[in-house]
Amino acid sequence: MDPSNTIYCYLHIGGELVRDEHGNVEYIGGRREGLSLERSMTYNDFVSRLCGKMNINIVGPTFSYTLPFDLYALQPLKNDEDLTNMFQFSDRFARVYICIASTVEDDETIENGGQRLNETIVGSNSPVPYSARDVDIIMQSRGFHQRCAESHVGPLESSRFESAILGSGHTFSTANDFRDAIYLMSVGGHFKYKFKRNCLKHMTVICVVEGCPWKVTARAVGRTKIVQVHTFRNEHNHSLEDVSVSEPAVRCNRATTMIDDVIRSNPDYLPRQICKDFRRQYGMQLNYCQAWNLKEKAKERIHGVPQCLYKLLPWLCTRLIETNPGTIAEYRCSDDGHFMQLFVALSVSIHGFQIGCRPIISIDSSHMSGPYKGALFSASSYDADDGMFPLAYGLFSSENYEDWLWFLEKLKMVIGEREVIIISDRHQGIIRSVSEVFGSENHAHCYRHIKENFSSFLTKLNSKGRKGKENALQMLDSIAYARLDCDYEVAVDTLRTFNHDLAKWVEENNPQHWAMSKFKKMRWDKMTSNLAESFNSWLRHERHHNICVFFIEHMDKLGSLLVEHKNGLVKWNGCIGPKTEEKIALNIAKGENYITYLHLGSSMKVSNGKAFLEVDLMERTCTCKAWQMSGIPCDHACAAIRRMGFDVSDYVDDWYNMRTLVTHDMPRIDEDGTVRDALGHTYPFLNPPTTKRPPGRPRKRRIESQFMSKKTVHCSRCNQPGHNRATCNNPLP
Repeated sequence: MDPSNTIYCYLHIGGELVRDEHGNVEYIGGRREGLSLERSMTYNDFVSRLCGKMNINIVGPTFSYTLPFDLYALQPLKNDEDLTNMFQFSDRFARVYICIASTVEDDETIENGGQRLNETIVGSNSPVPYSARDVDIIMQSRGFHQRCAESHVGPLESSRFESAILGSGHTFSTANDFRDAIYLMSVGGHFKYKFKRNCLKHMTVICVVEGCPWKVTARAVGRTKIVQVHTFRNEHNHSLEDVSVSEPAVRCNRATTMIDDVIRSNPDYLPRQICKDFRRQYGMQLNYCQAWNLKEKAKERIHGVPQCLYKLLPWLCTRLIETNPGTIAEYRCSDDGHFMQLFVALSVSIHGFQIGCRPIISIDSSHMSGPYKGALFSASSYDADDGMFPLAYGLFSSENYEDWLWFLEKLKMVIGEREVIIISDRHQGIIRSVSEVFGSENHAHCYRHIKENFSSFLTKLNSKGRKGKENALQMLDSIAYARLDCDYEVAVDTLRTFNHDLAKWVEENNPQHWAMSKFKKMRWDKMTSNLAESFNSWLRHERHHNICVFFIEHMDKLGSLLVEHKNGLVKWNGCIGPKTEEKIALNIAKGENYITYLHLGSSMKVSNGKAFLEVDLMERTCTCKAWQMSGIPCDHACAAIRRMGFDVSDYVDDWYNMRTLVTHDMPRIDEDGTVRDALGHTYPFLNPPTTKRPPGRPRKRRIESQFMSKKTVHCSRCNQPGHNRATCNNPLP
């Protein structure tokens, strides 16, 4: 028999998965046999050989196998294709688990697919999942909190690590995997160990307790990196004193395997929670610094070393453009090869904006809290139902005028010659760059930020107390939302009468960029940059990750968002979205009792009881200017349209109508740092950005708006709002 065409299989059978009195699932019993098989054999021959070797009925059992690089995940073995995969990826050794389903009469069984079954499975102390037939393999890769909740099993105990090594013959992909398994065994068995010999070819591990017989040796298989256990003496001889002082040491490089699943499912897993879980689950005491380092090491295992990932960015940009024609993905670096700027606009976003979004874009920046910090620039527009439509984003090592100018120049390439309105805050870098690229007349300032600045000025002025401040803010609203010039002048005069300095502040802060009546272009009644805030919130978790992970996660989230929007179209009653329908219904209700008079042509006069307004159905205008500014018929226009017997939805601007939107091998890093793909092509060498510590105390949370709703604090001493017990000075009855 040719050794190159054979594979040695470890066959496991006779164990049983049962639920103990505490509700935990345990594996009990079992035996193991060995069998040499030809790689060319068929699945039917394979089943015959196994059942003959184990002396079991050929009808009934199901088979599974595990791969060398993941001994905890069962792979189904049901046909010739599965058998070929096992032979191909198992090198010279394979582990096969034979499962036999038998009916159980008591209630302490494992429910599977609505049937009550007990699974007879392979392998003494095998690390296989709770159920081997029709088992949900996905559960093996999730965090233990979520996995326990879904499987109705108690939290994972440290005892599960005792079977990290099955016995003699157990193979590992690398020596590091073997060392990880030894560490997990020490955690599960609550003992300390040391390496008597530790090299790639031969490793000997013993217990630190004098005279303890526990010993494991492993050797490399030939000239490969595979390590096979040679000696496995899994017995301890400890006194009570030995047990009390045998708490395993915390080693971040090894212990990360214990929380990998949790970090994947819950990136916000806090270090203090890690300390609590390790103390409760494994009996190990961690301080905050150790827990923080453990989490960072786990993130590196999952996502890769941050400084190396920047080297993959050129390949990612090239691959994205190749797989999505029409996509713009460009980056810039400094003369010494350090990352500076990245701009990404996917083809589906560009095409969707061109045919289905209004010509208004909200831009903003937020901080990146990944390893190298930086800033995230975003550009978003409104879809037909006023939803967020992400258009482009940029990642930058800083935020200044040059960065904003480069970002907006790339954004101009995406938009083309189409005239758009830009809404943003009054960051000086944004004001300068928007003026140069899009023109100052197309720049609308966010009214929410204007109002916050006005409120701060009021506080410094200390004008007429709290009630006076509320009145002044209401007057500012009247100025900002006035649609007619005459209404604007009246509102400014009212504010001037209230306080001359406040009226002067309004005049000095460029009302032509934020007041409705003074802004000469159509802004669709969009007064704030809240859309950009929605984008920042949409990626609030992804902003904590490194640049390449963020790059991929943004594509995934954008795809999910577009699919969600597409599925939402099914719920539309007609060609108008639900939000637009609500606005139309409200305007129709307001204009229900208006009196209308027919004029020549398409012009009509509408009386609301206070004034006469002229509506032109052909030009789609109203003297109140609400129709022109929003694109949705105002209450006067609705009254005129219904008077003529027309459908109001036919007079909504086209941008609110439903449109048909056409949507549609990571390389390796060599030891010398060269990025090379599968075809041997190399990519430019890119280093992480050069970072500088920003002034002031580092901020984790963003600065909230003064006008965001906040929870009122109540004192537990006097039960009055506005303060807490520590600052309470109210007398008690």
